[in-house]
Amino acid sequence: MMAFRCLLLVASFWTCVFAAEVRGEALFWHASLPEALAEAKASGKPLFLEFRCAPCVNGREFDAQVYYYTEPDSPRGKLMSRYVLARVTSMSGVNIAHYDRDWHNSLYYFIINGNEDIYLRYGGRDEVAADTYLNLDSLELALTLGLSEHEAFKEGRRASTGATANFKPEDIGLLNREVIQKNRCTECHLIADYSMQEKAHAGLLDPISDLYRSPDIKRLGLYLDVPKGLLLKETKGAAADAGIMAGDTVASLNGTTVLTFGDLQYQLDKVPRLSPEILLGVKRNGELSEMVVTLPREWWKTDLEFRHWTVEPQLFFESRELQKKEKEKLRLPEKGFASEVTGLDIEAAMNGHHDLEIGDIVISVDGRASNPLTSDPSVYIKLFHAPNSVVRLGVLRAGKLRDINLKTGQMNFRKAPVEENIPDLSLGWSETAYLSSGKEKAVGYRAAVVGEYLLVQARHFADWHSFAMDNAARLKGRKIVEGNQELPTEITIDQEIKGGWLQTEPTDFSDPEMHWFTWGFQGVSYFAVKLATPEQAVKVNISAQACRDDICAGAVGLELEVPASPAKQVSPMTREILDELTPLTGK
Repeated sequence: MMAFRCLLLVASFWTCVFAAEVRGEALFWHASLPEALAEAKASGKPLFLEFRCAPCVNGREFDAQVYYYTEPDSPRGKLMSRYVLARVTSMSGVNIAHYDRDWHNSLYYFIINGNEDIYLRYGGRDEVAADTYLNLDSLELALTLGLSEHEAFKEGRRASTGATANFKPEDIGLLNREVIQKNRCTECHLIADYSMQEKAHAGLLDPISDLYRSPDIKRLGLYLDVPKGLLLKETKGAAADAGIMAGDTVASLNGTTVLTFGDLQYQLDKVPRLSPEILLGVKRNGELSEMVVTLPREWWKTDLEFRHWTVEPQLFFESRELQKKEKEKLRLPEKGFASEVTGLDIEAAMNGHHDLEIGDIVISVDGRASNPLTSDPSVYIKLFHAPNSVVRLGVLRAGKLRDINLKTGQMNFRKAPVEENIPDLSLGWSETAYLSSGKEKAVGYRAAVVGEYLLVQARHFADWHSFAMDNAARLKGRKIVEGNQELPTEITIDQEIKGGWLQTEPTDFSDPEMHWFTWGFQGVSYFAVKLATPEQAVKVNISAQACRDDICAGAVGLELEVPASPAKQVSPMTREILDELTPLTGK
């Protein structure tokens, strides 16, 4: 029996009509999460929870095999009969902060208990297909592991954490306005896209983490024997270099236990994109070992095509990176940009986006010929430029260098267009002040008042990094070499504060073998402090040092003037940033 009917409206938007409860051929499935949780509490059973994006084709076959065609007397059916079962086909009203995931998975499972403690995740995908890691044998393994985790909970060997702070799709203003209030189906990819649109409007978007979600474990050299869960069939590259072998079973990442591919991918997605390494726990012959895996350059890079991001600049051409020998033949630097144009979008000619031709070699972007994050000029544009911006490309054509302007575009995939400026989403940022080395910008600072807090954003350029506010306190008790004195970031303001400063958790840049210890920031980082009078304008003074491999630069007395901001509720996106900040050491 069908659980829902999906109607295609004249406006080409999906809406869904749901039944109150669903009874399959044999196994009973709840359509309501609250009702399923109530039964799980009353029965003491664990809960097998499926989130299914109803209109999406991706994952439909696997969903049918689990939901419709599981025979009660089959091994899978017998395992599932030990669970309360729930299949939820719209995310409206669901606590998406607790059931967090990469929202471009249209089919995803959780095994939980009646308190909503999450035992494990099952699901996840790669850039190739939605079902690369969906397998009925590995699902049975996950169901077995879930039962073991539930027994540990009942015996008191696993603590209860319950649900996290409640955050629903309705709390995403754009999603609520454009989807929920119009009675459209709250599809998972819409949660992802409208969330990122809100971050972009608020000036909080960090493309390397926000767009390039769910890094591919194969880029680390990890190849799973998919039917057998986290058993490795083969290792290459960074994983093999770390001593990880075929036959090992992945057991943890950075100290957090992982039981399934879904767990592993979720934890890997949490790793800061500029981290130099991860700690991967593997089981071999019954023994657990932790291996340090050095993260290769661009380990986070994936194909974004299936995501249809509104906030991703559209380039209207396809390209491939040149290999080392091809660069040598053209006398181009090994680590510099060099991509051959292999395809052109017809829209480029129709709307004048660029004058590129097949065979052109893109070797610079806005005069920059390389970047430490990526050697792919297309990726560089997506990291550092917004949709509807103009970018100057340096192009080799028939051996001659020429400049070609690229006007990027914006996609609206199954979404209504949203106006460019939305006052309610703007944080009221100050003008940006730059720490520079000569004419080269190293760090851009700006600030805004959000609720009771002053929020200072530091956006680092290219390969620059700056230093933590509490560097000196972190050095205490350590044997250091003379000169280990990078200048910490210092921020003062012209009004009274409540409590101490908070900052993004610093990255450890130390080299203990040289007795050199220092901590700091790359990419986008934040500082915050609670204000005594948040309704007033604030003057901010920043002194800081920034370094890259070959040079350091400093600035004293950078000034920011933050305008008075009318009192308004802190957005969930900003609240998430504030919640992730940590107090200074010793404060």
